[in-house]
Amino acid sequence: MSFPWIETKAFRDRAVLVTGAGRGIGEGLAERFAQAGARVAVNDVLPERAEAVAARLRQAGLDAAAFPADITRVEEVARLFARSAAAFGRLDVFVSSAGFSERRPLLEVDEAHWDRMLGVNLKGPFFCLQAAARAMIPERRGRVVFLSSIGAHAAQMHLAPYCAAKAGIGLLARAAAVELAPHGITVNAVGPGAVEGAWNRQFFDDPEYRRRWLATAPLGRMATNDDVAAAVLFLASDEAGYITGQVLYVDGGKLAYVPSPDVLSKAFE
Repeated sequence: MSFPWIETKAFRDRAVLVTGAGRGIGEGLAERFAQAGARVAVNDVLPERAEAVAARLRQAGLDAAAFPADITRVEEVARLFARSAAAFGRLDVFVSSAGFSERRPLLEVDEAHWDRMLGVNLKGPFFCLQAAARAMIPERRGRVVFLSSIGAHAAQMHLAPYCAAKAGIGLLARAAAVELAPHGITVNAVGPGAVEGAWNRQFFDDPEYRRRWLATAPLGRMATNDDVAAAVLFLASDEAGYITGQVLYVDGGKLAYVPSPDVLSKAFE
């Protein structure tokens, strides 16, 4: 996949903070921003994962540093943004990629599970947004991109708290976009469908589940990290300066398609 922002080093010397960058989509985003010239703050809840990604990027001649923190703890969010600001001197782009899902039937969801799902997927992103806005407002510019999910728009079995949190991300992006527009800050979200990689192994390692999903996917494949990164880097770029308050779904047409009964019968036979 061609990335014009990488080829032109469009993010040269810009400071980018990516949460959940220790693996999966977040790791891919940290790498693409660094390749595009950015100075990347790699965040993950596990210090060893953040350090490993940052070290790999530095070994490739890229500019990255690890900033481990648990974004569900407001005091750790404050330290995360303070430390990255001290290291890089500014914040140009914040990408909220940290996320977590776990299947559990609706009637088996207890308070601890609910709090965990909402903590990682909605509470943490909100307080990170708040910290990012405080850093960006004095500069009169900035880009915020949240990672949402097609689960924000269409229900997924046994993922009620996750879907509720991701739906909240969409409206949070819109509300924040309105409030922060006078400060030159855009706020958008990217909603991936199923993405190849460790994130979805709990679902797609089951061959039957994978077959059923692909049977109702118009493009006939899952997304890659690069598919998601292309959308995120665009929304973070100068070219997207007049786009704010939007959710861009990167789902291969999944949400646009209502399968016919015969397709559904084949998918679930």
